[in-house]
Amino acid sequence: MIALRGWLLQQLWYVQPMTTLTVKALPNDCLRALALATRPNLDRLHLRNLFTDGRRYYIHALKDGFQMTSDTTVPWRRRARTSVAAILRGSFSASGNDSTIIRLKTRMRLLYFLDIFPIPLFISSILIFTPWSRVLVGILTISLFFLSWVGHRLTATLQAADMIYFVQTVLDDVTTSDTQLLGSRTDNVVTPEQDFPEQWQKFYEEHKRD
Repeated sequence: MIALRGWLLQQLWYVQPMTTLTVKALPNDCLRALALATRPNLDRLHLRNLFTDGRRYYIHALKDGFQMTSDTTVPWRRRARTSVAAILRGSFSASGNDSTIIRLKTRMRLLYFLDIFPIPLFISSILIFTPWSRVLVGILTISLFFLSWVGHRLTATLQAADMIYFVQTVLDDVTTSDTQLLGSRTDNVVTPEQDFPEQWQKFYEEHKRD
């Protein structure tokens, strides 16, 4: 029974196998990088391919990770955008050495999943009153529901794949920046801005005869 339930969820609810990433960065750094990358910027032209067809990404921080959705523009309708078909959930877990394991799971959005049924139900209610054989009506009804499910699932799968690719691309070069502390015997000195002219003049006087 448990196996059947898992199979049904995998076929009807989840749209991509779970993806696991290991990033050499802390969770906050990963989340910050993803949030910044959702907004197109001239400084991030290497990510421009992620925004083709007017694609946009929406990220929300969660207690142990984040949730992401995405949509695109509708070419034949000005200012209209496609439905959110899939939801990506990312879970953070520490792996030591300032590394983070991110598990990505994608599922179909509930309201989008329910959208499978209205059109097949409407057409089926008409087919019931036709003089056709019950077998033909049954085949057509099942076909309508199946085609509607396939179309919705493929759309959600494509949207989920785009979001997974977005996360992988953005986090590919993210690393946690460590601040190197100066040792007590180092010759490097960090000079406050207001003391810089005085220190520079001292340095110049000591080396002008060299």
